[in-house]
Amino acid sequence: MFETQLLRITAPQGAAIPLGLREMRPPPGDGRLPPVLLLHGATFASALFDLPRTGYSLMAALADAGRAVYGLDIRGYGTSVGGVMDEPPDAHPPFAGAEEAVLDIAAAVSFIRRRCAVPAIDLAGFSWGTITAARYAGAHPQTVRRLALYAPLFAERNTSWLDRIADAGNRSRLAPAFGAYRLVTKASVIERWNNDLPGDPAAFREEGIAELVFDTLAALDPRSELQQPRAFRCPNGALADMVPVFNGRPVYDPAKLTMPVLLVRGKHDTTSTAADAQRLLAAIASPAKRYRVIAPGSHFLCVERNRTRLYDELNNFFAPD
Repeated sequence: MFETQLLRITAPQGAAIPLGLREMRPPPGDGRLPPVLLLHGATFASALFDLPRTGYSLMAALADAGRAVYGLDIRGYGTSVGGVMDEPPDAHPPFAGAEEAVLDIAAAVSFIRRRCAVPAIDLAGFSWGTITAARYAGAHPQTVRRLALYAPLFAERNTSWLDRIADAGNRSRLAPAFGAYRLVTKASVIERWNNDLPGDPAAFREEGIAELVFDTLAALDPRSELQQPRAFRCPNGALADMVPVFNGRPVYDPAKLTMPVLLVRGKHDTTSTAADAQRLLAAIASPAKRYRVIAPGSHFLCVERNRTRLYDELNNFFAPD
């Protein structure tokens, strides 16, 4: 059994507090593989990859293969909350977009390379994290050995998402109601997840998992108990990043991805679609690229009943040649 340690790394420019970095390392001398860094999506911090329930830790599944595993909380998320996030949300524009996230990723990669004495790491992004991972990897290919994009987002018009987040008067920008951050309740977590499912939620996820995801993330926010109902804070910069994506305009260049790349998504995912993944696959420069679809599975496959198939795909991809 592996234990998770919370590290603090120096904040890059613009981040008000040190960044939280989860670390899970195999026993000394068992570092058979390069370290891997996991990047979260637009709502849930890195704790999503290490839920406190047996069999629900992607970090543990990757560490079990003999590698150090890290999960970064981008500024404003999870254990990296402070500064702008402590002020009223309408006092600032959407916080912590992809440009800031790439700075945070660069700081984490630099820290991990020094700590593990390696020239390059493996990198995996989820949802919005595929945008930030691809932007970082394209700019710093020498530091990324392999790149996995789970629930990839590239450039496809998605009217259902635009209806949720775009300005009704100008669908090319985020709705002005979104300030620096938003509050995420248990009910909104369940509703968001259920909306991605084609049938009975019990066929996709075990009882109590949605509640566990919320409780785990809310426990990281010291102000969650002050909200009625209980809620955790979540930056809105990622939503601003996704407006052009859902209008069919890419925000990163796949031609810069020269390392081996894996695209993997749940078959029933309505945010990361099959057409968008195929379009991205064709545009990636690397000849060493693959696309996998896991069924059943939604956007939140990593914590659904079928999660171990995702874990296996990632372990297989990150294995030595």
